Amino acid sequence: MMETVSIPELISKAKEKLTGPLLQSRDVDRAIFVGDTHTAIDVTQTVFDRYYEEADLIVFLGDYVDRGKTGVENLGLIATRFLEDPHRVVMLRGNHESPLTNPHYGFLDEVNEKLGSSGYEGFKQFFESMPYAIVVNDHLCLHGGLAMGLDHVSQIAELPRPDQNPDDPVAFQLLWNDPREMIEGFVPSVRGDGAYYFGEDVTIKFLEENSLKGIIRGHEVVDGFREDMDGRVITVFSSRYHGSSAGILVMDNDMMEQVRI
Repeated sequence: MMETVSIPELISKAKEKLTGPLLQSRDVDRAIFVGDTHTAIDVTQTVFDRYYEEADLIVFLGDYVDRGKTGVENLGLIATRFLEDPHRVVMLRGNHESPLTNPHYGFLDEVNEKLGSSGYEGFKQFFESMPYAIVVNDHLCLHGGLAMGLDHVSQIAELPRPDQNPDDPVAFQLLWNDPREMIEGFVPSVRGDGAYYFGEDVTIKFLEENSLKGIIRGHEVVDGFREDMDGRVITVFSSRYHGSSAGILVMDNDMMEQVRI
């Protein structure tokens, strides 16, 4: 498909499929969770080679671009599979699917070089329409973390769309926030204005009040995986850009397997 259809066309067609709710809920037997790939098309291809036929659901947790030179192709590959089976492949938005980061970490320059100065507009329109989260087997899956002002998971479905940067503070925090063991409540993050660390008290309260078992997220550079808060929060990182291994989380019903590729 990618040999006959240009990547901008793929992204445009994929955007047309992003018309469903900003928050889905799915119960499946076998789900695969892919953290930040950051242009690592080899990791993405390995995921599809190993799991596309057998998995009920493949969730990409955001950050497909920046920090490399193959973000266009990485997005194109995932968009191809998404268009083949939108019910099986889920593309969540990360903080690098935004004009706030793309001018600084390489993707804007990559697009300008490969597609011309007008090429980026189509990607912006795709990014601003992407969903922020999905609930899989009672686990909240998103890029960053819990947000101040987010009391009930259903609020995610009511967030504004399109939202280019995003400018909504809850949406922004869903993409930018990080968990921290030794704090209570929310504490300003070193990532900058509007981003926060969230503590174990916040996490336990949110999970209990929403009848959720845990949180699966990306966003932080770890060696494949990290578990926080007695395993309630699992971070998955799937890029080798920072020199660490690429991790893939496999969920078979409630059993979790951490796979390095």
